[in-house]
Amino acid sequence: MDTSHILKPTATVSYSIFSKLKRFLAAAILADWVLGNAVNVFIQNLNQKGLLGLGSDFQASYMIWGETVWLNILHVLILAFTAGLFGFIFGYLSRRISLSDKIIFTTLYVFIRFLFLGLFSVVIDNFFPNYSANFNNLIGEAFFAISSSVFNATFVILSYIAMFASAIYFMKSGANVINDPYYNTDKSVNGTLLDIKWYHYFWLFIPISFYSQIILNLIYKIGHTIVTLIQNFKWTTIFGGSDGDKGNALDVAWGGLFFIVLIASLVIYLMDYLRKVLIGETDQHWAVKTLIAIGIGLVVPFLILWFTSLAG
Repeated sequence: MDTSHILKPTATVSYSIFSKLKRFLAAAILADWVLGNAVNVFIQNLNQKGLLGLGSDFQASYMIWGETVWLNILHVLILAFTAGLFGFIFGYLSRRISLSDKIIFTTLYVFIRFLFLGLFSVVIDNFFPNYSANFNNLIGEAFFAISSSVFNATFVILSYIAMFASAIYFMKSGANVINDPYYNTDKSVNGTLLDIKWYHYFWLFIPISFYSQIILNLIYKIGHTIVTLIQNFKWTTIFGGSDGDKGNALDVAWGGLFFIVLIASLVIYLMDYLRKVLIGETDQHWAVKTLIAIGIGLVVPFLILWFTSLAG
């Protein structure tokens, strides 16, 4: 058995407050503001297609998703998944986390919106006093809508409990992965994820946001294809027979899947190649690497957005 990678040098762990904050920001941006936002956009697209029935004014960022129990349970699960992803990435980047750091940064992540809301309120009160009354009334109405309904308050509390518990739990999992002696990635350079330095994720959120939509659409399309195939399948389908006005069920089911699979495969290849460019695995001039990064990270996502509906 080859164990040479076990002796691969491990980066020195920095415990400075700046080091902790930069890892927190990178983890929060990736988990919540990139992948979490991609899920929210996907949910809004489903609602716009009339599949959720939450109305045209619905925003996935709302704490309560209508008056349906199952949709709110789904919302709690999505928030728990996003918080768990944050915890895993933060633990992975940090390598070692004390219990106090787990509590502090999880609390900051879970309640950071309230922090921004408070800062925004202070700014409005001091610099835009004419708007402060309307803003405070709006905030008061939002809190009243939650506190005045047992249904709303219950799911809001469940959401925060799920986020806190999930983030704490997966922080340990992320640290365990990076510290596993048989795990060979990100060992020698501190603050890297998939060998990509943490600060690159401050601009990589653009392609990740777009490409995540395509992957989510692929997952949805696979499920839709299976359901369509089951609903339209008859024994004559196997022999190419037509099923009335719908045509052959195999054509109906698989016809729309080919395009999204092709695009998703291209996206996965491009993201893998972009990773190789950023970590220096390709032998190219820095100017060429810059052009490739701009092309894959900015140009291609906007072309996909402009010419297709796959990126939300």
